[in-house]
Amino acid sequence: MKLIDKDALIAEIKRRINEINLDSIEDWRYRLQREHDIEVMKNILSLIDTLEVKEVDLEKHLKEDIEDVFFDLNGVAVKGATHYLTVEDIKDIAKHFYELGIKAQKGE
Repeated sequence: MKLIDKDALIAEIKRRINEINLDSIEDWRYRLQREHDIEVMKNILSLIDTLEVKEVDLEKHLKEDIEDVFFDLNGVAVKGATHYLTVEDIKDIAKHFYELGIKAQKGE
């Protein structure tokens, strides 16, 4: 899953709303559709405003929760690193960040 910038998303939706010029639309059916499009985008903006963006200090978690815990084990060499990881270490790291993401979503 790729994260997107909330402010950039809001700006893009507002830009698209503003580029619709209803006054220049002569066909009533097309105008009605574009009015509906604007309402849908405004509803999406309302939904986005209810979302809370949480920042996670990744460097802190890497140091405290990953590096200090896992990098004292022997295992698979990691290219460019002076430490080793086992397959189980990698699974544990993946699980850790999955749980961290869930906690961030819940606001913990």
